[in-house]
Amino acid sequence: MKKIRRHIIFLILCTLSLFSSFAATREELLSMVDSAYHEAVCGRLQQAVAVNMDGLAQTPADSAALRCEFYSCLLYCYHRLGDYTEALRYGELCLQYDEQHGMPEDLSASLGNLAGVYSSAGKHGVAEDYLRRAILIEQQLLAQDQEHSPKSLATRQAMLGEVLLAKSKSLPEVEQVAMLSEALKLTDEALQIERQLGRRAQEGMRLAQLANIYAALGQTVRAKEYNRQALDIARETGNKPSELIILLQDNQLHKAYTLARELGMKKQEYEACDRLYRQAAADAHPAEALQWLEKARVLHEQIQSDETARQLTVAQVRYDTFRKEQQIAAQQHTIETEQTRSRQLLLFSILTIAIIALLIVVVLLIGYRKRAIEEAARYKERQYTILTHDLTNPMVAQQQVLRMFYRDFELYSPDQTRALVGQLLSGSDSQLALLRNLGEIAQLEQGKRTMQPVRLDLSSLVADTVSLLRSTADLKGVTIDVKAERTLVTADREALRTVLRNLLANAVKFAPKGSVVEVGTIAPNTLFVHNSGEPVSPEQIDEIMHATTRVVSHTGTNGESGTGIGLLLCRELIRLNKGTLTIDSSPENGTTVRVRI
Repeated sequence: MKKIRRHIIFLILCTLSLFSSFAATREELLSMVDSAYHEAVCGRLQQAVAVNMDGLAQTPADSAALRCEFYSCLLYCYHRLGDYTEALRYGELCLQYDEQHGMPEDLSASLGNLAGVYSSAGKHGVAEDYLRRAILIEQQLLAQDQEHSPKSLATRQAMLGEVLLAKSKSLPEVEQVAMLSEALKLTDEALQIERQLGRRAQEGMRLAQLANIYAALGQTVRAKEYNRQALDIARETGNKPSELIILLQDNQLHKAYTLARELGMKKQEYEACDRLYRQAAADAHPAEALQWLEKARVLHEQIQSDETARQLTVAQVRYDTFRKEQQIAAQQHTIETEQTRSRQLLLFSILTIAIIALLIVVVLLIGYRKRAIEEAARYKERQYTILTHDLTNPMVAQQQVLRMFYRDFELYSPDQTRALVGQLLSGSDSQLALLRNLGEIAQLEQGKRTMQPVRLDLSSLVADTVSLLRSTADLKGVTIDVKAERTLVTADREALRTVLRNLLANAVKFAPKGSVVEVGTIAPNTLFVHNSGEPVSPEQIDEIMHATTRVVSHTGTNGESGTGIGLLLCRELIRLNKGTLTIDSSPENGTTVRVRI
């Protein structure tokens, strides 16, 4: 038992070791994703990337959905850093997962995110393909689910409109007009959706986009009108970055310059200064032109310095990411090695415990089998002793009677001779019944006795059996009254004959001289045997119904002996014929045994 306990403890430890490498729960990892997004939104992109890489290091390799969350955040970080190569790498990993396992809306989001990076990288053709796929998915979702929000469709359409506007600048005029017309249609549809949803800020952005497209088409009046509406909405919603872009589009350069300085958006400030310089130079205002040129030069140097710093940050982040990925790969290899070893140890432990358990079971079975064999041997020895006694006593009595009759034959009158012969006949009947029962039991134990059900009439079976026992009953002065009507059942004929013979013999055995034993049928499928002798006690009935070796035999009304195996044989034969045995006994009504087939 001590060995078994040690192996069970070892098994538990091995099982725990399989999961010890998972340093964080799912909730903790998702919390890390949220933290990384927060850092990125606040502009701390380097810290955001570091948090993402730490999260990936703690995420199991087979948890693809969790890893995809970190990949999506890394795409956002690298996109903002301007490192489009890394952003696209992580975006493609997200796309691969969503194409295989993600929901349609997840796939649409991945396509939209990647399209945004490709557009920023100047690969407008790829961005267009991804956005068209995303728009098709959103349209299918809207057709299938009325509760699906159309805002993602509006976003994808507006993005495609921007991509087509940028792509059209490198096309011949005829193709350019066709592409701008499609961009106009897509953006206008997006505007209508935003208005339906009541998204005021997005409505202003779509109006600004439309103004850009109309300007590219040469429709300056309409472009100015849309710019005016967009500017009103930007001021209404407090969206200053959008207000700045619209001011630049609308050529309100002084206001744009002031707002850009306020927001600290140096690129837009530089653009406003550069355009103001060119405007002053064109209007022949050299002093003013020089003033704006000097401001533009200073801003240009600052932007260059910021760009250099950004590139250094990107390089540092790339280096940190490379080192972290190497650590993750090494750690993953270690985890896989440990898991493989743990699985091997676990398998070995399970096999060891299984072998030990099998050995214990085998030993127990051998012991049980040995005890069963010994018990069977003792049981058979007891049975042989009892049967020898039950067969010997009647034969000794018969021999004594025969010797007396042989020695003093001439002294016996005919009546006395008849009485002696009756005793001999009764004893031989009991011995014959015992031998028949023993033969039936031997066949049942050896599996040689099989039931062969046939359609038979219980009344004819009763008549045949009564004819066999009529002489025994007459010698005892007992009358057998047959009350059998034609009753058809399906059962084994010889099995029922044995059952009825034993039950009728018992009834005669315990019936007092001069009494009547009734035997017959009860519709639709029941045999009964009734005698009016001493009642059977509830304890005796319980023994008859539940004994497993033999029933304690009681002496008959004329001193008849028995072995106690006849009723057990009846019970087993009735069971094999799918029947039931019931015994009712009382001082007033005698004893009735019923066999229902």
